[in-house]
Order: sequence, then structure tokens, then C-alpha cells
Amino acid sequence: MTTCYQLAGPDIVHESFGGDLVVLNLRSGQYFGLNPSAALLWSAIVDGQSITDDLAAGAAAFAQHLIELGLIVPATTATAKPAVPLSLDSAPTIEVYDDLSDLIVADPIHDVDDEAGWPKMQKASS
Repeated sequence: MTTCYQLAGPDIVHESFGGDLVVLNLRSGQYFGLNPSAALLWSAIVDGQSITDDLAAGAAAFAQHLIELGLIVPATTATAKPAVPLSLDSAPTIEVYDDLSDLIVADPIHDVDDEAGWPKMQKASS
């Protein structure tokens, strides 16, 4: 079975820091550390590639784990890019961190207004 995925929403962001990939769920405040094999699979998912075990051993199970963590969902479009087989050094793993979730959720950067910018100021009550 060939499946394509997409990020679960605009609250899922990712960034590479010195070769380490970190994924952040701004809604829950959880962040995730991916090992190099998981980072390769994440890149394939974000790129819209078909995710099967033909892509890499354990790719389908890893994608299912990402769904359970609320990071990806099955794509709404039926078109998937062909999978480019990957050679992984190790099994893909993802570490879940929630030690800063209260701070991340409370961060005022979430109060951005598309038109007004940051910070979104509350209207004065009359």
C-alpha cells in the first residue's frame, strides 16, 4: 500500500540545528528530536513522497508513529511523489519532550495577527 502524508497543521514546524532535526508542535508545546534516519524519513514525508517499506525498512511503522504523535496525517491529495529509496544507518527513532510545553504554549509569539503583526494587542474595552 502506498501512502502519502502531510503535516497535521500549521502548528507543526521543524528546523535543523547543526545536523539535528527538531519538530515542534506549537499547539501542545511538545517538541521532538529525530535521529538521522528519522530525519531522512521526515524529509521524505514533508517532500510528499510515497511512504512504504520499499522506501526504507520501518518507514511505514515510523509514519504510523508520527500519526499517533499528531505530527502528520494522510494527505488529502491523491498525488504522491515517487519514493526515492533511502539507505538508513539505523532504525528511525523520535524522542518526545514536554518539559517546556507550558512555556511554549504560553509564549506570546502565538498572539500574532496577520494584519497587525506581533504582538496582537487586545482591544480596549469601552
